Amino acid sequence: MQEGDIKKGWNIYLYYWTIFAFIFFFLINYYSKNIKINFENIGLMISVLSFLFGFLVNINFSMIMSRMNYLKNDLASETGRLVSLYSLSKHLGEKFHENIKELIDEYTIHTLRNYNNYEVGRGIFYRIHKEFESIEVKNDFQKMMAGSFLSNLNDWEQVRERLEYLTGKGTEWSLKFSAYLLGIILIILLFLNRGDMFTDSLFIILSTVIVFIFLIIEDYDDLRIGDYQINISNSEQLFDLIGKERYYPQSILNKVQLEKGKVYRIGVYNTEGKEERIFKIAYTPHLHLKIARIERNLQREK
Repeated sequence: MQEGDIKKGWNIYLYYWTIFAFIFFFLINYYSKNIKINFENIGLMISVLSFLFGFLVNINFSMIMSRMNYLKNDLASETGRLVSLYSLSKHLGEKFHENIKELIDEYTIHTLRNYNNYEVGRGIFYRIHKEFESIEVKNDFQKMMAGSFLSNLNDWEQVRERLEYLTGKGTEWSLKFSAYLLGIILIILLFLNRGDMFTDSLFIILSTVIVFIFLIIEDYDDLRIGDYQINISNSEQLFDLIGKERYYPQSILNKVQLEKGKVYRIGVYNTEGKEERIFKIAYTPHLHLKIARIERNLQREK
């Protein structure tokens, strides 16, 4: 396969807006050069606020990185459990195997589509449990496979519960609010401290860095970056394993690699009907035009 046959999307994150923050602060500095405010001990206040701001930001990032590490481990563990369940189901009857295959596919679609709300997969987990209760064990080998299947199912439930908690819980709002408040006050003090080329440059650069920190915290908190990419990769692995076309919600197409001519299941969200419909579409350079046409057709149906 040639490099030209692969389309790699651009990852759109909030912190990309930092460039606009830089332009904004540059313009503020440029058009307010004549505004001079004498403020006693402003240097001391900036030093104290910088220390407090850095301390709170460090706590926020420590919590975020801890959450990311737990997510990474649990996502890998969940994928391993699902692979095991799929493989073990092959020895417990053709019908049971096909049902497990469809349920794994459905679960992977739901959790990829609603990564911030892992609870959507709970009902499918219960259906797998119910499906397991209906199997008929005919020999000792199947009895052993059934025991391994149930053990993996129980282990998966513990992992899934942790994922449900980790994906739904962000950084403590009180810590974020405190850091943001100190950051805004620090930007104001940097603005008031301007007066020469050096302090003007400090205002522009440091204010931009503070905004960048705010945005990257939000990106991590909303799982736009970090382990959401791992979930996408794991989902692709599961779709390939069970022999299904890879599914992607329309909203994450800019985060994945698509091969020319390969068929994908694309979830197109209809804003009018507040629902998603899945279409099988072969990738071409005009994929987004096809999706736009589908969206228009969905809106006409309402």
